[in-house]
Amino acid sequence: MKNNASILCLYAVTPCHAGSGASVGVVDLPIQRERHTNWPVIQASGVKGALRAHFDRFKTGIKEKPAQQTFDNLTDLVFGSESSDHAGSLSVGDMKILAFPMRSNVAPFVWITCPAVLKRFNKDLALAGRPAIDLTGLAALDADKALWACGSFRQGDRILLEDMEVTATAEMPLGDGSSWFSETERLLVVHDEVFGYGVSHCTSVMAQIKIDQKTGTTANGSLRYQEELPADTLMYSVIFWGDSRDAQESLKADTIRGYIQEEVVAGHLQVGGDETLGRGIFALTWA
Repeated sequence: MKNNASILCLYAVTPCHAGSGASVGVVDLPIQRERHTNWPVIQASGVKGALRAHFDRFKTGIKEKPAQQTFDNLTDLVFGSESSDHAGSLSVGDMKILAFPMRSNVAPFVWITCPAVLKRFNKDLALAGRPAIDLTGLAALDADKALWACGSFRQGDRILLEDMEVTATAEMPLGDGSSWFSETERLLVVHDEVFGYGVSHCTSVMAQIKIDQKTGTTANGSLRYQEELPADTLMYSVIFWGDSRDAQESLKADTIRGYIQEEVVAGHLQVGGDETLGRGIFALTWA
């Protein structure tokens, strides 16, 4: 499987609301979160649906089209169809968080990640046959300390992350792994608890209302609070490629990967709800 795996990095250009349904808490419409970590996630079904919608909309841009009948059924061959007796050729993973933006005193904001995120990322890198990031030195990271991987920090700098303070202790070069964080100019590696606080309590919460067109005022009962993953969040998904499963119209995995990575699903992708409000626009980088 490793030879047919890619990692898709997604950088949030706009806030994203991938909802988990209604809630009885303070936030009426929370975002999707992992059960065991409470970290934000976008479930694989939503990612695959977004890829399918984008592919179906822009597949006419494919330069070397297959036979007409195969081209007409291309979306179903790649992503599967309820009306057929075969599954799609893709295996799409969840969109997992890699770096989270937080307001800070040293810049408009900084990105944070943590040892638990990096260790999980290394497991996904191994799954995709990519070299791991060197995580030497993370074991001694205290809750009030931080390592800097990118940015012009100095030892002893006191950095505010919302209402928490950490002290920069040392630099953590990522080596070849820095390519995964090319969008993050000021990246801190913080303790798992600090990261958990950030992703749990420092997301965006937006108030939404519906205006009654007759009266020009708020419609009764329309006020709701919606949680959003902030812009500049860095996420990733592992995608496995396979040959199409239709015996009559066969496409090889490399052909499908070429269509998606190089011609159709490139540049930007819309994920989640509120598309007409400009939400959920992600810049894509294929590895």
